[in-house]
Amino acid sequence: MTRNISLLKALLNGEASPSVPKLSSAQLLDAPENKAILDIWVLPPDNPRLHVGRKIAVLATDGVEEIEITTLLHYFRSRGAQVDLIAPKLPGYPAYLGIQFPAIRETHIMTITYIAEGGWIKFDRLLDDATSGEYDVVIVPGGTWNPDTLRADAKAISFVQKAAAADKIVAAICHGPWVISDAGLTRGKRVTGWWTMRPDLENAGAIFIDEPAVTDGKIVTSRAPIDLAAFVHAIDNLLVKTVS
Repeated sequence: MTRNISLLKALLNGEASPSVPKLSSAQLLDAPENKAILDIWVLPPDNPRLHVGRKIAVLATDGVEEIEITTLLHYFRSRGAQVDLIAPKLPGYPAYLGIQFPAIRETHIMTITYIAEGGWIKFDRLLDDATSGEYDVVIVPGGTWNPDTLRADAKAISFVQKAAAADKIVAAICHGPWVISDAGLTRGKRVTGWWTMRPDLENAGAIFIDEPAVTDGKIVTSRAPIDLAAFVHAIDNLLVKTVS
């Protein structure tokens, strides 16, 4: 643990002045207010077999918030779950739109850190080849571009709709609730999300609750990266209940 914290401090001290607005994972994890998130990364899990036998789908595409997706993958994998990162295939756009993608997008999606470009993360399955009924949980992380793209993808909307219809846990954080809201899963539900989304969620019939994590039935939502610990623990609680 001491070594991990030392590495974090070195990273924080080595960060140059950003050229664009960004979310510094090092700064976020170094803040005392976010100790519960830091603990996810530097402490071994109390029960590394907590979710053995469980399957979790993390649905994301380009523009996903890096610390959200990496924390979700790390947290549930380190507790024994099979976690698949599922992404839509490389988009194809008419040439006149001028939109281009690098070859790496065939197998990876691009992360962001607030507005700055992050890196590339390899996904496990294409959305075309996945069925939500295979999974116990479907999670949609945030990063504004990611859920804004997914909400326009009929296959992504169908994926979360079918998960809910099969009584699976459906969870979303930050701007991720856009996707489950457009899928019709939040109407009449107590939910939360990134604060500027409140009118969107309320206009879609949801009851907005300004809390770190909100659970209503099998829908779990959270507001922002600073709520990651509350978010994964809320999912934990539902998963454990479905075991017993």
